[in-house]
Amino acid sequence: MKNMENQLLFKFREKLAESKLDAFLVTSTGNVQYLTGFTGHDTFLLITADNRGADLITDFRYIEQAEQETAGFEIIRHKNGLIKKVKELTKKLKIKKLGFESNYLTYTMVTLLRKKLGQRTELVPTSDLVESLREIKTPDEIGRIRQAVDCARLAFLKVTKIIKPGMTEKELANELDYYLRLAGAENSAFGTIVAADERASLPHARPTDKIITPHSAVLFDWGACCQSYCSDLTRVVFLGKIPPLLKKLYRIVAEAQQRAIDLIKPGLPIGRLDKTARAFIQKKGYGKYFGHGLGHGIGRQGHEAPRLKGNKNKLQPGMVMTIEPGIYLPGQGGIRIEDMVLVTETGCELLTASVPKKLEEMVL
Repeated sequence: MKNMENQLLFKFREKLAESKLDAFLVTSTGNVQYLTGFTGHDTFLLITADNRGADLITDFRYIEQAEQETAGFEIIRHKNGLIKKVKELTKKLKIKKLGFESNYLTYTMVTLLRKKLGQRTELVPTSDLVESLREIKTPDEIGRIRQAVDCARLAFLKVTKIIKPGMTEKELANELDYYLRLAGAENSAFGTIVAADERASLPHARPTDKIITPHSAVLFDWGACCQSYCSDLTRVVFLGKIPPLLKKLYRIVAEAQQRAIDLIKPGLPIGRLDKTARAFIQKKGYGKYFGHGLGHGIGRQGHEAPRLKGNKNKLQPGMVMTIEPGIYLPGQGGIRIEDMVLVTETGCELLTASVPKKLEEMVL
């Protein structure tokens, strides 16, 4: 992992040079962790375009941890606040143009930083400088994602064996989270969603005390975090006979998803995936009930670049994303099917292919 981090540092410095920045201040926890391998929080990372500085700024709580988890970075302890330490370092390194993450640093923090740096250092807002690196996963990252997928698969198979009428959404969510850890996950990648019957029309439903019945349709949206990398899947299972409407919706959503997956290959405009799935659902008369994007990139965070809807950039090998069309009918229920896809040199690989999703497999 540490060799990978050194390679990332080299690539990031190349980006800084292209941007004509003397240095860059990384403040997003996810981006700091990505570049360094450090798993703590409350930390800034100051990187110069040349080899003069790669400073991980943190406090007493994380010094020993940072020393154990990182290589190629100077661990700098601050005692009087992160901003004051940034001021000291920029002065020491004679930085004239300092880039910062405009999507993450608050207005208050930017104002304070400008005040501390004065006229000596120009603050330059940027976006997606680190994120553009994160879009393309390394073989090591893909390996970690595969592990997260396998943990999610094992946990789901366990839960589908114990689900029964009388259980609640909360109980099922707790069981799923337990089995994720039992399978080797550090934790759940996000708050596990379990939504039964009409509550499945809520895309981000929180598990409640709603009771599962002998004829319930239950939506599961879950994922594992393994070695700091995430998985994210959605399946709908049916107890007993499938209601005709839900059977119809399931087939539409499954077809929309497959049409998008079949298109995935390097060079394809990313936004075309969303347009294709959305057009099919629209043609079937349910366009207004598919109100979210088709999917998202995934890696160290459950949601990261690339976004799919409206994205004019092109697919590249190494991108990992979810494909998750859905139809949600208020008061009646909803269907979402979510899988993870890796863009390869010649097409794509369905990373979640081992997790059952055929309609007949979803009947318990």
